[in-house]
Order: sequence, then structure tokens, then C-alpha cells
Amino acid sequence: MATTTAPNETAAILGACRLFRDLEPAVLARIAPHFEPVNYKAGQIVFAEGDIGNSMLIISDGEVEVTKVVGQSPHVLSRLGRGEHVGEMALISRQRRSATVRALGDFRGLVLRQSEFDAMLDEEPRFAREMLRAISDRLRRTDETALEQMVTAHQALTFSLARLADSRDPETGGHLFRVREYCTLLAELLRDHPSFASQITDEFVQDIYLVAPLHDIGKVAIPDGILLKPGRLTDAEFQIMSTHTTLGAQAVDTVLELCDFELFRMAKRVILCHHERYDGKGYPRGLQGDEIPLEARIMTLADIYDALLSERVYKPAFSYADAKREIRTFAGSRFDPQIVEVMLAHMEKFEAVHQKFRETTPELTTAD
Repeated sequence: MATTTAPNETAAILGACRLFRDLEPAVLARIAPHFEPVNYKAGQIVFAEGDIGNSMLIISDGEVEVTKVVGQSPHVLSRLGRGEHVGEMALISRQRRSATVRALGDFRGLVLRQSEFDAMLDEEPRFAREMLRAISDRLRRTDETALEQMVTAHQALTFSLARLADSRDPETGGHLFRVREYCTLLAELLRDHPSFASQITDEFVQDIYLVAPLHDIGKVAIPDGILLKPGRLTDAEFQIMSTHTTLGAQAVDTVLELCDFELFRMAKRVILCHHERYDGKGYPRGLQGDEIPLEARIMTLADIYDALLSERVYKPAFSYADAKREIRTFAGSRFDPQIVEVMLAHMEKFEAVHQKFRETTPELTTAD
């Protein structure tokens, strides 16, 4: 619905719009006549999903709602108000509209139609540059949103896969939640340690949080008769159980062939090496000291600390005090002594994690 607006008022409205805020007043004055003032009543559709994108809208006064049909129902994507714009991407690409824009109340706006848009691209180099910037900004925001959604989906999928393996062992309870928190806490604490500060970045902390639940994913390939055995394993059974490290790593190799990202490389290192020992007596490779990846040394300590505090058919749960003594005893043999030192200095934080994600166990005493 058309109306009239003075050229100087149109220029002022354009100047308040984020899309054109960097244009000089003289440029705004020249492009103002290309915009057509419009009025809409509450409920009227400005743009309809699926229509050809032959115009864009700048909102002068009022508010619109942007919706997209998902399944059988429209879903609200956003609400836009004074000084905001909509429809420019469909106009630039000349594609069909991806959403419907509806007036929430009476509002005024400025419409730029295809013919006028083409004319301005030819006549005003600054306008053309601003539209190019608009495309770049929209693509950047789309990429950021897509990345955030991808990371969220990856986290959910990763944890679901980890729980698939974990669910076959009825004794583990909240194990995945706890070791994830232990690993993240240790990584954050080690950032201030001179021996580890150069290795532990924000990305390292984020990645270990994501991959920690996958450490035992290889157990999906272990026979039930061994994985669920109510008691200690024989030597032969232990040899089969120990293959969960290499089997899990092989599964990640398949992922790495398609997505060679550091996140998945870390996942492989954690899965493969979390049963290595600092003294070189672990498996599967017998790595020693700093040969063991840092994330795997962190996981080893987190995994065993949680096992100590958990009840098993072959042992009772340790108290916090006993678990602390056990960790101290194996510093330098099973565990990296510097990582143990940091953990022991902050045991109350690890106990708090255990309490938060606690499984049903006998009452635990406070650490000494």
C-alpha cells in the first residue's frame, strides 16, 4: 500500500538503517528517490514465502514478524522493528523468498523494487559496495549460526554414541558425565601450570570436554560375556578387553578419512592411549612419560579416580580420603606426577563434581 514521504525524510530513514549507515548524506539524498514509501495494516503480508524476491523493505515505524513453515505450521524466526531491513538477499540473488514477513501492527516502510535496485547498482558505486557488504555480513552470520548448530548437534551425537557403549555396562552410572567434568576441570587447572600452559588453549579445553565421553567407545565391540562378567577377568579375557582401545581408535580413523579435524584427532588419541601408564607399563603401545598425549594422561587420571569412587561387584567404593591416597601412591607410575600434584591441590573441586553426578554408592567420607 503506497503513501508519500518527503525526500529528506526518506534520506533520514535510510541513514538510520544499519544497511546504509556508512553512506554520506549526499549519497543518501541521491538514492532516496529510488525508494517507495509504503503503509501496511496489522496482519497484512509484506512478503510471502516462495514468492520471487523482487523487492526489499526498510521499516520506518512499527514491527514485522518473520516466519517460516516447518511441517504444517509456521515458526517465528525473528521480529524486526524501526531501522531494520528484510528481503535484500532474495532481491540480490533473485531467488524465491525463504520466509514470510507479516505486519504485527500498522507500520510504515520503504520498498526498493528490482528495477530501482538495478539502476542504483549502475549509478552509485558506494551503494553497490554496501550491498556487497550486506551479502558478506549475512553469509558470515549464517556460517556462524550453522557452525553453532553443527557443534551442538555434534555434542549431542557424540554423547549419544558414548552412552550407547556405556549402557552395556550397568555398573557405570554417571561415569560419562563425571569423567567429562573431571577432564575439563583438570585441563582448566593445568592452564596455569608452567609445564602445560603452552599446550592447553581454549580449543583444547573445549575439545577435551567434547571427546572425553568417547574414551570407551571401543567397548561396543567387546563380547557381552567379557564386558558384563560379574568379577575379575582372566588374563585371556583381559587381552580381549584391552582391544577396546585399538578398536575405538580404528572407528575414529573412518571419521578422520572424511573430516581431518583436530577434534577427531584428539578423540583418537584419548581413545587409544587412556590406558597407557606414565611408567611405560600400560597398553596398547607401552608409551612412557610425555610420549603419552597430554589429553590421554588427563583422561587416565580422571577415569581411574572415578573408578575408585564407584562400587563394583569385585570391590566397594573408596572413600574420598582413600581415593586421594591411592592417586598419590600411583603418581609417577600410573599417573603423570605433575597432573596428580594439580589435582591433589584442588580435590574439593573434584569431589564436588562427583557429588553433582553421583551414582548410588555407599556414603563417602570427606577427604583428609
